[in-house]
Amino acid sequence: MDMTPTHQAALQQLAAVPGVVGSMVFDRSGAVITSAFPPVFDTAGLLQLAAELSADGYFQEWTAGEQAALDLRYADGHVSIRSVDASWLLVLCTPQSNAQLLAMSLTQAVRRLRIPVGPAAAPRGATPPPAASPLDQLRAIVDGELGEHAAQALEILGAAGTKRKDLLRATSDVEKMVRLFISKKKAEEIAERMREILDA
Repeated sequence: MDMTPTHQAALQQLAAVPGVVGSMVFDRSGAVITSAFPPVFDTAGLLQLAAELSADGYFQEWTAGEQAALDLRYADGHVSIRSVDASWLLVLCTPQSNAQLLAMSLTQAVRRLRIPVGPAAAPRGATPPPAASPLDQLRAIVDGELGEHAAQALEILGAAGTKRKDLLRATSDVEKMVRLFISKKKAEEIAERMREILDA
C-alpha cells in the first residue's frame, strides 16, 4: 500500500479523537507503512510489535478478511485493530476513550485508507463544483466542517439515498449527532447550510 496525503490524513484524523494515543499501519511482512505515534514512543518497539503481530498465526487468523476487527481492553489502555486490504491499522487508546466515537472514527479512517490512488480521490474539504449533486455538496460540508466527527455523518448521508425528503431527514439526524458530540451552535450552523442546499 502506497501512502498518500489522503492516507496520512486518516491517521491525523484519528489522532484528534479524544483518548487516541497513536496509530500505525503495518503490512503482512511486518513493515510499518506509516505511524502517527508521539515521539515519546520507541520506534524500534513499534517496529518489533508490527513484526511480531504479522508473524503470529493466531493474529492472522483472527484478523483475516476485509471486515476483520480485533479489540483488546486492558486496565491501562485499549488497542483496536482493523484490517485494511493487505495490511492492518492498529490504534492505541486510553481507557477513557469513547467506544462509540472511536468506532465511528475507525470506520472513517479505514474507508480513507482504502481510497485508491489516482485522480478520482478528491482532496479533503474541497469546495464542491457548481454542478455537484446536492448529496455531494452535503458530503463536502460535513467532511470539511466536522473533522474527526465526520465519519458517522458521512455514513448517515450515504444511507439516505438521493431524494430530497430523505436528505432532509438525514440532515436532521446529522444535526442531532453534532449537537450530541460537538455543540448546539455548530449543529445549527451546519444544519442551516445543508438545508440551504436542499432548498435551492
